[in-house]
Amino acid sequence: MRRATTIAGVGALAFSVLSFAAWILVNSPGGSYTESTVTQYLATGHFSVVLVGLCLGLVGVVGLLLLLSYLRWLIGTGADGQLLGSAFWGTSVASAACFAVGWGFVAGQPVAHAEAGSVLAVPPTITHLIAETGGSVMIFGSGAMLLGLALGILFLKPAALPTWLRWMTLIAGIAAFAGLAYFPFILVLLWGVVVGLWLLIAHPEHRTSKA
Repeated sequence: MRRATTIAGVGALAFSVLSFAAWILVNSPGGSYTESTVTQYLATGHFSVVLVGLCLGLVGVVGLLLLLSYLRWLIGTGADGQLLGSAFWGTSVASAACFAVGWGFVAGQPVAHAEAGSVLAVPPTITHLIAETGGSVMIFGSGAMLLGLALGILFLKPAALPTWLRWMTLIAGIAAFAGLAYFPFILVLLWGVVVGLWLLIAHPEHRTSKA
């Protein structure tokens, strides 16, 4: 049990810390269009940094799956546990898949330009569009919103988490669902840090046995 909570705690911290670091490193174009941002994004020297960001983002996704797998276990068994658990896990996997695809999108453009060289002539506006598809639509859109729904499902199982963390999880779920606005997603990353520290320090027992 202690080992499981430790792994889940490390996964939670990895998701929050590495996802944030990856987004800073990749520096994908987003929001209002500026050609200078696109040029910097595709610069040859930025290629290795983008690859590092991609790796960090994907490791963060694995960390998220480790955390969500543990939270699925906390939901427990029984009639409601089986139903909520299945819905939670299915939504969680879909969310993680969207995050992974999104990281592939935002890293794809620099990789393609680095491999093809000057032969690949893509208008900056198209590069911005593709980067927005990966970042806004897949990561902060579909991935974040599905994660928000999963956390909302977790909230419906009161015995799974202590009261203070249950309500914090609901807030994080709402923030995740509003991920397209970018800044609310910071609350999700902070939630991941809090959950990770809680798991590493408190080593909670399987509370659903009391449900």
